[in-house]
Amino acid sequence: MAGHFLLTPSARNFTIRDVAKMSNAKVHSIFVRLRWGSDNPVCPKCGECKRAHRYLPSRRQWRCGDVGCQHNFSVTSGTKFADHKISLKTILMAMVLYANHVKGISASEMSRTLGVAYMTAFVLLHKLRESMVENADKEPLAGLIHIDGAHVSGRVRKPRVKLKTTQTPARAKTDSGANPDHPNRRIVMVLREVDPDGVIGATRTIVEVVPVESQEWANKLAKDFIKKGAKVMTDEHPAYGQYMARYDHATVNHSFEFSTDAGVNNNQAESFFARMRRMVWGQIHRLTPKYMYDYTTEVAWREDARRTPTSVQVEQILGMALKRPSTWWRGYWQGHHRDQEILFMGSQ
Repeated sequence: MAGHFLLTPSARNFTIRDVAKMSNAKVHSIFVRLRWGSDNPVCPKCGECKRAHRYLPSRRQWRCGDVGCQHNFSVTSGTKFADHKISLKTILMAMVLYANHVKGISASEMSRTLGVAYMTAFVLLHKLRESMVENADKEPLAGLIHIDGAHVSGRVRKPRVKLKTTQTPARAKTDSGANPDHPNRRIVMVLREVDPDGVIGATRTIVEVVPVESQEWANKLAKDFIKKGAKVMTDEHPAYGQYMARYDHATVNHSFEFSTDAGVNNNQAESFFARMRRMVWGQIHRLTPKYMYDYTTEVAWREDARRTPTSVQVEQILGMALKRPSTWWRGYWQGHHRDQEILFMGSQ
């Protein structure tokens, strides 16, 4: 009987137990392969790869073969894991944990599971999000596209005393428009390319953070991320009012139905927000503008990799983290912080 992907062997083809059984040499070889694609290392200082580098087995480092360089480097030099204090095996276990928690994992849980300090887990998770931001695929979408926006921060707190004029049901949402001028008010916009056969849902996701769900920002997103000739489905929000002139645009009235009789819906965009809200409620608890784009990019990756075998997910995560050094999170606990949020501006 066919079941959910997470119940299949592919979803458990690479586990923490598998990593625990590996020798340190085997783990090291995985890092080497994912960073350089072969056993031939490249010096991160001078870029030399043709000359043979001298391997120092006791330190698991190489000495550059270029006479003018002679730089010592390891498999993590010039990557997100440069100067790491935890072992490569622990890092690989963290990658497996990260992939297996389909709604995200908190730094506190990773700290307890791996036996590392909370500060270590916190920075490690943010380095992974940083690598996803750097490697996000922003090529324009084509075919059938679902688009929607969600208000995820800057809400007005409910009053302490429940008066007749303010009392609302326990599960009711605070009106997102109650305070449109709140300094933390942001809108997460998601665009998802959908499988035309309707079998596997969305195939690729682009997410951006904008100040407000308006025609200005909706048009900028369309200009940058939607190819001509695409079919676009949205709800009846006025922000998408000009799409009719540019695309095959169909809408659904969510106050009346989730999907029209003709099949018009934006369910794949709603699916993205369902996973995002569960990650916020269950793991993050509070999402502020400064790192909102980082977290939403993580959700986009999780949505696009939701039917990918665990081993492939781990290789994707680790491969991205081994491409570049960290810009924002190296020295975070020593006061090196990113100054601003990442807000979509649109192409000039």
